[in-house]
Amino acid sequence: MRTTVFKKLIPITDTTVKDLTQPFLETVQCHALLWSLGILHGDLSVTNLMVDPESKKGVLVDFDLATIVHNDTEGSRPLHGNDRTGTMVFMALDLLNEDNSEQGLERKIPRLYRHDLESFCWVFLWICYCYDNGKLVLHFPFKDWIDVTPTSCRRTRESVLTDLHAAKSRPTLLYVQYGGFSADVVDYWVLFYYRQAKAELYGSRTKFEEPGEIQMLRSILELLPPSPNVEMHTFLLLRGRQ
Repeated sequence: MRTTVFKKLIPITDTTVKDLTQPFLETVQCHALLWSLGILHGDLSVTNLMVDPESKKGVLVDFDLATIVHNDTEGSRPLHGNDRTGTMVFMALDLLNEDNSEQGLERKIPRLYRHDLESFCWVFLWICYCYDNGKLVLHFPFKDWIDVTPTSCRRTRESVLTDLHAAKSRPTLLYVQYGGFSADVVDYWVLFYYRQAKAELYGSRTKFEEPGEIQMLRSILELLPPSPNVEMHTFLLLRGRQ
């Protein structure tokens, strides 16, 4: 008989977590390191971001859907958007388009680092707007993200990108503290998807080059409120994996 013992952790949404920036940043950095080594977590969500109550460090957990990908190994294959469902509420919008939904899986989208980085941003928004005093409180428009098809999930989340005002109608204490970062994150992805859609609409007349992984990671982390207890050291760990 074998027994697996884990150190007791607390959710990142726990009321005892006074600085959300530090554990969130540390889980992002942990994920970045794993990605650079070819380990894809596969299910980024609120419940998989934990905190060590003693060290106050962020811990990324639940690797049940993790995949090891070696692009330079013969016989290996890249991970595609429909290879792992993950938690739909937090999946990147690209992975929830109509061609990649339950009704049509013909178009396989290679899983990129920025898909997971976007998931982290959705998780942060969810925490700030849907958790009050450590409890999940769902209201419009966030309650419309769950129990829906991939296509409708994408559309309801796009509404937050285009109209964050509706989400501010019931601000939580976390929103009051981190609302500035939330708004900056929304602005970042709005601009990203606008440039992407414009390029698809006009084709070769509008050139759109996706930022590199290091550039995207740096851009998002620089939006975070400063946390003196964390060193941003993962930029050199990403080797330009696409």
